[in-house]
This record gives sequence, C-alpha cells and structure tokens, in this order.
Amino acid sequence: MLPVNNDGWVTHSKVRQEHRPAIEHSPIAQVSAVVLHRTATANAQSVLNAWKTKKSGTHFLIAEDGTIYQSASLKKQCWHVGQLYSRCRKASSCSQEDASVIEQLLHRENASWGEKFRLVTRHELGKGYPERFPHNHDSLGIEIVGVMSAEKKIYELPSAEQQKSLFWLVDELIRSYSLSLTDIYAHGDIAHKEPSEGKASLDAYLVERAG
Repeated sequence: MLPVNNDGWVTHSKVRQEHRPAIEHSPIAQVSAVVLHRTATANAQSVLNAWKTKKSGTHFLIAEDGTIYQSASLKKQCWHVGQLYSRCRKASSCSQEDASVIEQLLHRENASWGEKFRLVTRHELGKGYPERFPHNHDSLGIEIVGVMSAEKKIYELPSAEQQKSLFWLVDELIRSYSLSLTDIYAHGDIAHKEPSEGKASLDAYLVERAG
C-alpha cells in the first residue's frame, strides 16, 4: 500500500511532490476508480507549468522519463473527467425507461451538443458507481506524457520507463483503495475526449497483469 500522510500526500521515494493548488477542489469522499489520461504534450514541465493556473488537472503525472509527480492531494477532487458517456447506453444495457430519458436529452431541441452532453452527465451522476462511469468526485486521475498523431488521432505508446512507473503506481492504488482491474479506465472510453486517450496505457497494464 502507498504510504500517505494525513494531508493526502504520498511519502514514497518513487513519488515527487509538485503541489499545484489550482487543480485541487472539493474533498473527495471515496475513491472508487482510477482514470488514465495522456497529456498531448512532449514533456512534463509544460504540464506542471500550466497547472499553476489551470483549474483542471490530475492527481499524478508520469513524465517522459518515468518520473512520477503528485500534484494534488489524494483527499481532494481534481477536475479531470469531463462530460460522461452513458455507461448503459454504451453497453446497450439500459432499461427502457433510462434509454428513453437519455434519448430525449440527446435530441433536445435548440440545445448544443455541449449542453446535451452536460445534461447526460447530470443524469448519469444520479446513479451510483459502477452503474455509471467514474467522475471527479470518486476517482483519481493519472496523466502520462505523450503526444497524439494529428493524422491518425492515436496517442503514442508509453515508453518502457513510463509503463514501469504506471504499473507500479496503479498496483499501489488498487491495493490502497481495494480496487479491481475493472476499476481502471481509459479517459477516452468514459468521456467525450479523443477516443484513444489512455487506451494504450490501459491495454499495456491489463496485458501485463493478465500475464
């Protein structure tokens, strides 16, 4: 398990503290999941610089050389998920009533797609996890430095150093919060982001742990 002090900061030698108060928000009541992100940048320093003033960010950042930075307390929410997909709709498992409500929201007249997605997110947040996908108030976020091919819309594979750090960190979070492999998500699978975001990282982790 991760050694964590009373303020929510990991005290292990593998994790470097780079506190960014701007990305910390309300207290997080319970950690039910971990969401994997990609930075769309080539280096960690540019992300750390941006997080000095940005309101969105993640609890951890894995740099291009595999260094793990913690930027927010594990006792605080970070705004890192965004607008959720409907989990049951994506799995074709909604009840008739739920499916009808979601369809009405997505086809609301005179509403932009952004407004429709926010309405669906609000609807989903009325459900408990894991009936819905995790959101800011019940998940931790990990950013992994990596750029996306503008042509193929696919993020580059994490390096060997990044994978080693990611595998260790996710393993420790699973043990610390009594999670399972099904509680680890790629950002692109659960929210309206680039579909490939976090998928290569998650796939690499699941393949490693399946072996």
